Amino acid sequence: MQLKFSLSYILVIAAVLVLLNSYPLLVSQNLMVSSNQDNLKSTAKVIESALMGLGRLTEENVSAALNGLDETGATRIMVTDSAGLVLYDTRQGGDAVGEYALYSVIAAALRGSDAFYCQYDGEAFLSRMATPVVYHNQTVGAVYTYDYDTEQAALLESFQSNLMTISIMIALLVAGLSVMLSRMLTRQISGLLQALR
Repeated sequence: MQLKFSLSYILVIAAVLVLLNSYPLLVSQNLMVSSNQDNLKSTAKVIESALMGLGRLTEENVSAALNGLDETGATRIMVTDSAGLVLYDTRQGGDAVGEYALYSVIAAALRGSDAFYCQYDGEAFLSRMATPVVYHNQTVGAVYTYDYDTEQAALLESFQSNLMTISIMIALLVAGLSVMLSRMLTRQISGLLQALR
């Protein structure tokens, strides 16, 4: 009877500790993904609005439209024409210009809808956002924004480490209290049994 009670008590504590270590992390991770999505979306919309008046996108008119535009919201920004050909690239050297961007989010944007993808690999949040550039109800290109965010990943890792430390401390405290209460109860029961004898 006492073994069953102890086992169920340990299982309840273990379940609470697992929940304490998983639920807040999932909520935090979802909040960070949502934050990255909002950040990339606002950056993409600013660039899209700068290109909105252009009937046809070319390397020259895209560069001229984006010249001096503050692009701090993303690690990398690309602009493609309606066929997916890269016309503008902020990556060092702009080595994608003149090549076709074969990303699923760009393909979705060229079909006329916003697309977002985010992945957390344990070291960083890799986020991609693409939005269509529309002229007279016709998609003439796409804006692609990419962010490699190690700062929020470091925050999440620190939060996870703190939760683990708290969980270990709670587990040790509960184990200590359990041992102490168990000894007290055992002494009292032994005293009662001796008095009955």
